[in-house]
Amino acid sequence: MLHLNHLRPSQAYYYWLNDMYMNVRIPLPINSNPGMVFPPRRFKTVHDVAHFAARLLDGILAHKEMLDSGELPLERAASREKNQPLCMAQYYRLLGSCRRPGVERDSQYLPSRERTNDEDRHVVVICRNQMYCVVLQASDRGKLSESEIASQILYVLSDAPCLPAKPLPVGLLTAEPRTRWARDREALQADERNQRNLELIETAQVVLCLDEPLGGNFNARGFSGATPTMHRAGDRDETNMAHEMIHGGGSEYNSGNRWFDKTMQLIICTDGTWGLCYEHSTSEGIAVVQLLEKIYKNIVDHPDEDNGLPQHHLPPPERLEWHVSGPQLQLRFGQAAKSVDKAIDDLDFYVYRYRGYGKTFIKSCQVSPDVYIQLALQLAHFKLYGRLVATYESASTRRFLHGRVDCIRAASTEALEWAKAMCQGEGANVTLESDREDEEEARKVTFSIYSKEHLRELFRCAVARQTEVMVKNILGSGIDIPLLGLREASVEVTGEMAELFNDESYKISQCFLLSTSQVACSTDSFMGYGPVTPRGYGCSYNPQPEQIVFCVSAFYSCEDTSASRYAKSLQDSLDIMRDLLQN
Repeated sequence: MLHLNHLRPSQAYYYWLNDMYMNVRIPLPINSNPGMVFPPRRFKTVHDVAHFAARLLDGILAHKEMLDSGELPLERAASREKNQPLCMAQYYRLLGSCRRPGVERDSQYLPSRERTNDEDRHVVVICRNQMYCVVLQASDRGKLSESEIASQILYVLSDAPCLPAKPLPVGLLTAEPRTRWARDREALQADERNQRNLELIETAQVVLCLDEPLGGNFNARGFSGATPTMHRAGDRDETNMAHEMIHGGGSEYNSGNRWFDKTMQLIICTDGTWGLCYEHSTSEGIAVVQLLEKIYKNIVDHPDEDNGLPQHHLPPPERLEWHVSGPQLQLRFGQAAKSVDKAIDDLDFYVYRYRGYGKTFIKSCQVSPDVYIQLALQLAHFKLYGRLVATYESASTRRFLHGRVDCIRAASTEALEWAKAMCQGEGANVTLESDREDEEEARKVTFSIYSKEHLRELFRCAVARQTEVMVKNILGSGIDIPLLGLREASVEVTGEMAELFNDESYKISQCFLLSTSQVACSTDSFMGYGPVTPRGYGCSYNPQPEQIVFCVSAFYSCEDTSASRYAKSLQDSLDIMRDLLQN
């Protein structure tokens, strides 16, 4: 296989980046930025919040030093042509980077890989929509200690609530459609002080958002017989916490307390809920998850007794003041609040833990957990709708320079034949008048048309096909990236799109009504996102030894979809798959 590690990034990378992210005009929250929830903390006082934030930021700084010194170890493929070196470019793009809106196409601000000794390092902290620049390392005074960082965070936590005027929620503008935000950003830049604020945010290592708790009314409707939530913060469940990470809860809560263009936004809530919202264009989930889990594990493994915070005689953090002149821009805040609130009201999101079994049982069936879960997702969809749809599953292509992902298409003919047989000729179960089980229906005896041996054989065929497509993708023989390359090249060479790409079947193949990805975490954390099309589902999953955590999303405005109903269908599918494969 050709390794591209010594070549320039291929043109295909830029075609892909523009098609997947930079050319897309819809808002980042819900549609693009994933949110991640970590196990909640117990904060007794505001000092605890400041101390935990300081430990996270100290970990970020230590990681940045490791990147600068070139000590980040090269990763190698663990299976399928083992030991091939993997491209590490994504890992260097997480800190100090930012997406910038453009009227027609966005761009990325990426920091230089060359470190200069006099370079300051800072973060931007947002609390109650007020923004502060906290310098973590300066050429004139070196690196701040953990307790010094904590004292700076404590200053922000005490200063922001006491300011007389309610600040303009400038962060809300970053939740707008990209072209609209690009024009607003241009208007903001007319003032030099705003220009400097934007530069401070875009070059910050990360943005730290200190949040107020969301009300309990963000909880999704579950379904009868669903397992209870694992994590709690007060009366808030995991679904509620995930909403906070994905979009902030709306203009009345924390959606203005954000900068959605920033690659990494660490979010800490005063009730102990914490996690991350990340801008997806610079990297895949694996790089972000690994970085934060490493820092979090270090905090858990080395708990230090924090007996109050010493007083430090550092200058307080600089508060960023925005100057918004002109009625047009003033009006935009009210409009942005309305549109973000409307989008959040439409998000049907549900964190579902399947507790029947996990990776341990699946591996005992001699099946890859990822392949098994993908087939469960297909069966769950077929049970509801009586058909399969174009399905996107991200496959890492890091064996190639700047390789990101290609698409594993799980809706195969083999998966369809197996799903049909598993449903024994039942009709689609698509009516949505109620999420309650009809007990009479549940008691009906179903007679099996097919023998277990036949169903198992169909399952093995579906597994073989799914495995083959997965392996082809990770080894660089997927179909979607080459097709994208041909599409873009045809436009560049001839000035118009080749006939193939205007064909109805191509358009259907590109509309992913089921968008999925495995986000494996070593901690009990999970990451979720919205659907990629108004009529579709989003579904991420984290397979653990004895359970599987799913984050299912849909839109309420689509009458045919329901996150909790799809989760219920997943539960039924995983149950009958166990019955099929046991012994």
